[in-house]
Amino acid sequence: MVLICRLTKRQVEPNSKKLDHKLEQVKIFSMNTGHGVGSIDFIEKIDEIEDSEYEKMLSECGEYARFKLGNLTKYFEVEVYPEHISKLLPQMPSCKLKEHFEAIHEGYFIIKKSR
Repeated sequence: MVLICRLTKRQVEPNSKKLDHKLEQVKIFSMNTGHGVGSIDFIEKIDEIEDSEYEKMLSECGEYARFKLGNLTKYFEVEVYPEHISKLLPQMPSCKLKEHFEAIHEGYFIIKKSR
């Protein structure tokens, strides 16, 4: 199974008194572990693709798309940023993954292979 995840970055004002409890706990944890506070990353699984469907899509892709998206079998995870998407879209057949790429407005994708 191939998991499609989208990651977006939301800005958080570190001195804001209006943070909900969960975000306040993240802020405290970040300060305790030494990470900078000011942005928090959110990742969500937005879709799943069967391995066979992913392989079929990959076989119909152009050279760059086969290289970039084909790294999933080698590394079990591929990050796809907007600059990659602009190169991938013209080389991809119509599929669910392409639809997700076309719909992104911020952030980037992480494609994971479940082991």
